[in-house]
Amino acid sequence: MAVCLEYQSVYMRRERAAISVRTQIVAAALLLLTLGFKVWVKLESIDYGYQLAKAREVSVTLDMERRELELQRSVLLRPDALSRVAAQKLGLRQVDPRHALRLSY
Repeated sequence: MAVCLEYQSVYMRRERAAISVRTQIVAAALLLLTLGFKVWVKLESIDYGYQLAKAREVSVTLDMERRELELQRSVLLRPDALSRVAAQKLGLRQVDPRHALRLSY
């Protein structure tokens, strides 16, 4: 009889210590929400990484284009290139110093 009473007391304590099904469902739902949020944050950070890489690529491309245009501008603004274009397109020529007058205020 003592063994039966001991078994009953252990069994009763185990029933009282058991977690209810509702608590288990709530804990599982919270765990799933937390893991889902973590996955979402990771996917968003990966997406932002791709956007940043694309923006850097565009920035490098635009910088290379800017440098190329600056080089073309410096070539076109050289004095010999300007005088050649002025002579060909506008019919201008070099001024003879004997025919030039210097004006002062």
